[in-house]
Amino acid sequence: MIDDPLFAYTQSEEDAFFGSRKKRKRRRARRKKRRTMRKNRPKVIARKERQKVFKRKVANVYRDIGGASAIGQAVDSLLIPTRTDTINTPNDFEINLTPQDEEAPKGVKGIPTAFFVIGCVLVLSVVGLIIYKKRQSK
Repeated sequence: MIDDPLFAYTQSEEDAFFGSRKKRKRRRARRKKRRTMRKNRPKVIARKERQKVFKRKVANVYRDIGGASAIGQAVDSLLIPTRTDTINTPNDFEINLTPQDEEAPKGVKGIPTAFFVIGCVLVLSVVGLIIYKKRQSK
């Protein structure tokens, strides 16, 4: 098992990709040291404390309004309309996309779509023919 070159490679001190184990341990220790230094800065500590206070306030408001069930009921009351008597209820407003006296244009002006389709087919066939001829000549 020890004579196996693959096994010897995995157990060696030098690694082709990550470098030696000692150097990796030193780099890892330096990273940990830098992280702890960043975490212990006064600005970072103050920011984390502000975030905690804000999250506590949000949680209190969430609990005060009744939690998820109250929010769900409020959303349902807004999204699901209640059925009213539509026969006796007057329309307060009307939604129209076109003015009353003008009707939507019936004929479409411009170049027909079929012209674009035929033009694209012709252009693509000409380009394909040019590519085909160039490949044949080589």
